[in-house]
Amino acid sequence: MSYKAIIFDLDNTLLNFELCERQAILGALEDCAVSLDFNGVSETIFLQVFETYNSQYWKQRETFSPRELIEMSYRSTLTQLDIQIDQISNLSQSFWHIFNHSGVMEPYVNEVLTILARNYRLAVITNGFVSAQLPRMQAAGIEHFFEEVVVSEAIGFAKPSPEIFHHALSRLNLTSAQVLYVGDSLTHDYAGATQVKMDFCYYNRKNQNLPQEAKPKFMIGELLNLLELFKSQAFDLFI
Repeated sequence: MSYKAIIFDLDNTLLNFELCERQAILGALEDCAVSLDFNGVSETIFLQVFETYNSQYWKQRETFSPRELIEMSYRSTLTQLDIQIDQISNLSQSFWHIFNHSGVMEPYVNEVLTILARNYRLAVITNGFVSAQLPRMQAAGIEHFFEEVVVSEAIGFAKPSPEIFHHALSRLNLTSAQVLYVGDSLTHDYAGATQVKMDFCYYNRKNQNLPQEAKPKFMIGELLNLLELFKSQAFDLFI
């Protein structure tokens, strides 16, 4: 391997998206004094219903703003669970504020980035909104590791479109052969990296079986395993 840079996905690769989202969902309820216990609803049920609606509504992100999508998710969830409140817009506002400052990381992120940054240029390619992704990286305290952070909203292309990968390569002034991409999604990360002939390391964080057609260059179960891949290339990584 002779990589010059390592590009990471953000959500569920460096930051734990599910935990960040759940902090925001429940934190907004607390901010707006909505008691699930009083309404006889468990946190687990509320989260399940909310996340189901939210995943559906976010497919309309080209039409609605993030605040509107979150408000729609709360409205549908509260209606289904028969919880009566009159401050849904406040819930949406609180959610977006909490989420945008939530930096729950995947295990070993700081350790891995600290070591890799000694020998490699690091960057991020992420789908999402600039107003969310950059503050979340700052909240986690990892933004200083990265030379470039490419957010889909900022350039008008989202993974797996090859354009977002080409944009990152152009910013780094590197070829695809000089870069390893690390991500958790076969649909967005693997598919996009493959289109631009970039080596891909699949972060299989949930130990899922790969479809037969998926053949990533590397596969790891935890980020710490990344360091094993680079032992032979950079002897001083572990000194």
